[in-house]
Amino acid sequence: MARHISFGTPVNDAERWAFALLSDELPEDYLLLTNVEIPTHSGQAMEVDALVIGEWGVYVVDVKGYIGRLNAGLHAWSLDGRDVDNSLSKANYVARVLAGRLKHKIPVGVYAPWCQGMVFVTGRKGEEILVEKDHGKLSIYTPSKIIAALTKEWGLTAPHKHQVTDAQKEMVLDTIGQVAIVEQRNNKIQDFIKLKCLFLQQGLEVWQSEYNPGGWTAPWLLKILVMNQFETQDEAETHELKLRQDFKRMQSLSGCSCVPFCAPLIDDGEQLVLPIRMPRGIPLNIFEVEQQSTYQLLEILRRSIGGVQQIHRRGFTIGGWESNCIFISDDADVEFIDIKDNLTNAEDIAQYAAAFLTLAERTRQPRIYHWYRDAAKGKTVDVDAVRCDISALIDLGVCDTAQNYIAIERGAVVDHHYRLVRFISGTERSQIWQATHIQGNYSCVVSIYKDVDTQWASISNTYRSLAKIYHPHIEKVLGFGQLPQSNDLFIARSWAQGEELNEVKSIEQGQPFSWFVQLLTALQYIHSLDIYHGAICPQNIICSQGKATLVNFGVGVDVATTHYASKYADPNLWAVEGEAEKDLYGLVASFVDALVPDNFKGDYGADGIVNALMQYDRAWLGDALFDACLSILKFEFTLTPGKSYVEQLGLSEQELTGSGL
Repeated sequence: MARHISFGTPVNDAERWAFALLSDELPEDYLLLTNVEIPTHSGQAMEVDALVIGEWGVYVVDVKGYIGRLNAGLHAWSLDGRDVDNSLSKANYVARVLAGRLKHKIPVGVYAPWCQGMVFVTGRKGEEILVEKDHGKLSIYTPSKIIAALTKEWGLTAPHKHQVTDAQKEMVLDTIGQVAIVEQRNNKIQDFIKLKCLFLQQGLEVWQSEYNPGGWTAPWLLKILVMNQFETQDEAETHELKLRQDFKRMQSLSGCSCVPFCAPLIDDGEQLVLPIRMPRGIPLNIFEVEQQSTYQLLEILRRSIGGVQQIHRRGFTIGGWESNCIFISDDADVEFIDIKDNLTNAEDIAQYAAAFLTLAERTRQPRIYHWYRDAAKGKTVDVDAVRCDISALIDLGVCDTAQNYIAIERGAVVDHHYRLVRFISGTERSQIWQATHIQGNYSCVVSIYKDVDTQWASISNTYRSLAKIYHPHIEKVLGFGQLPQSNDLFIARSWAQGEELNEVKSIEQGQPFSWFVQLLTALQYIHSLDIYHGAICPQNIICSQGKATLVNFGVGVDVATTHYASKYADPNLWAVEGEAEKDLYGLVASFVDALVPDNFKGDYGADGIVNALMQYDRAWLGDALFDACLSILKFEFTLTPGKSYVEQLGLSEQELTGSGL
């Protein structure tokens, strides 16, 4: 693309089309001056359509929009049999005048550049034109030849061919006069000065510019529509409507995070300009993710997801998710410069997640990058969840220092907060440790789980659910994360005082009944929130004098299945049972298994646990509760929505009160 300086307005469509072609196709080191005046010795000036300062010479180009058959001779021209002016003669005359002016200005020992006239016959935008020249070397060219004639050595009519030097180019500009002033005038739109063209296609231009009202400057982007450069009026009107919609959209989003500020539209009759404040930072495609700290990445994600939420709440979507349309600054500011509003909210979230997935994975925070992975695949649109998780991580603090692998053993420190004190139990896939919160000096439980990817979905959902609820008979989750240099996860929980149900040494009369009712109400609460334990067994029920607590939600399934599911339940019925019914089965089976001596259970099949229940005194349990428990163990119990579990199992309000609730 040549450097184009316009000294005046094109007088017709042929000139306008020709100047656009020359500007687009000529090399970038060429200078194109259009509608420029050449000064003469007498003080008058001769206007020429275009002056091209190129590699081999200076060309005075006369543009003709002739359509038809042009017969061009040395002296006379005709178009479809009609006489027309010899434009080459006029161009050559102006070239001689310019050459004369240059010879008077050059210092001793410097050659003047070669100047020659040339005619560019455009036809109808490059078509419907045939040129016949009496002499093949006449400098008359159609669109198919004009660029080659201006850039190749053979286009010169000079007897000796020499390349034009930079000093000679400056001499030509000095002869024309005020070129720099004209260029500055052309590059100024009100108080905006165009600096660098970033995009140019037909009548649409995007310029890097600066706002310079005097005394200070600020960087801006200018989206410019040059209305007369579009092929048709309909096309121009379509682009104008789109630009006005862009302006209206950005005005509607004014004040939202991640939306750049825009100034009012500028319409001077020839062009329509939308000024947009230059986004801070650099595009995402060149953003050095690996150089950022975890805090920086989390802050970028937090601000970006917050911006998406605000835009969606005003009824718009972004749509422009190309990496070069997303800017990130050193201060973690995020801006979307191409807001199209052409997607649904779900589609927009999926494309957002895909764009920021690399940043999310770099945080090494499982519940963050797994959300972005799922969202990019369209599996989730829960923006609130990940925004809260990101904010919580920032508030709690995430250390950026490269940590060494942590060997899970007594005395090891997990997540800089929890020191492992005593191993409680474990399997090949999980371990449960008693730990001490170092700063708070209180006891807690840390569970370690291997293979983050395969267990992530259930563990992540469980963590999010438990972190947001409270019930006196459900353990409280304190922390969650991934161990360094491994795929192992940890969950830190509050310490539930007491012993596992099957390890309780001394049981007072009425205690098991109270524990059972307490856990039954806890199950009803979590089930109403669509949260399911999924692993109830005696080892996951911690009992003290007056309180029972459910622990190890959603994990430790390998422990649970060892102690009740595969041991007692019919596998075929278990596979099709509902989640709530499975939890009830686990609760009933756990109490029966823990409180009935082994010699009364018989075999360890599905009938064994039923036989164990039959050892209870029906009168002691009550007919209704006994029948309900029996129905649950046989997978014949059906939960009634909207009715309390206590009532469905045949317990009275008095029994509920007596349980300590």
